[in-house]
Amino acid sequence: MKRVLVLGAGYVGTALYNQSTLSTNTEYILHSRKTLDYTNAAILNKFLFNNGITHVVNCSGFTGRPNVDQAETNKKECWELNVTIPLQVSKICKGLCIEYIHISSGCIFSGYKKEFTELDEPNFGVFNNSSFYSKTKHTFELLNDYGCTIRVRMPFCGTTNERSYLHKILKYDNLINYVNSKTHTQSLVDFIVYFISSYYKTSDVGIINFVNPEPLDTREVTRIMTLFDTNNPNWKFVDMDDLKLAAPRSNCVLSMDKFKKLFPDYYVETEREALTIALNKK
Repeated sequence: MKRVLVLGAGYVGTALYNQSTLSTNTEYILHSRKTLDYTNAAILNKFLFNNGITHVVNCSGFTGRPNVDQAETNKKECWELNVTIPLQVSKICKGLCIEYIHISSGCIFSGYKKEFTELDEPNFGVFNNSSFYSKTKHTFELLNDYGCTIRVRMPFCGTTNERSYLHKILKYDNLINYVNSKTHTQSLVDFIVYFISSYYKTSDVGIINFVNPEPLDTREVTRIMTLFDTNNPNWKFVDMDDLKLAAPRSNCVLSMDKFKKLFPDYYVETEREALTIALNKK
């Protein structure tokens, strides 16, 4: 029987653990840093070995509250949580031959000249004028040599979870209108459960984008939200320069071509379909 350790009892980690209850051939174990100090290499190594863990899904990391601007003033913690600790976890998993899945970010690209693939050199990362948050995500990819890294963007579920993209834009009066790839959290955790329960190896995947196809611009997202009686009457669209941001933002579309080649029979809902599902649940 497969045994999966989910690190990070936050937004994605909790959603994955809740979804995993539907799995019949795999046991999922959820831990935060409070219940298992996985920042301590000796503690994590002992736990993995003694509990027969076959897979680790690392959903932990620094995201910043209310947004990534927090990374600009808390760089030490951001670097530790997004680079140092994940690399340590990856190294331990490699030493124990444990399958490792790391949930990361596609916010290392910006622009609309193309849909960015896993082979493209990030243009919003370490060597560019980018946010410190994006620099740490790129750095991990540069230094990591094990397992599978899943890039997500602007994750969303309903409107009640404060970490959901839909909740965030609901409470913001000023919005910017860009087309951006986004990731429905339910789609993501469904895929992870499927991936682990199948015969795939993380080394067969490497870095992969996971977003919902056919991304929409912000105006269309808000239009759909109003159809579900979910809106902010004070919404207005402004230019990026009108927002008081401490760091630049990534705006881009990620390609799902690699995903489709690796998993040709696996269906990922379009963004419009995923929004409808999420808003029906609120």
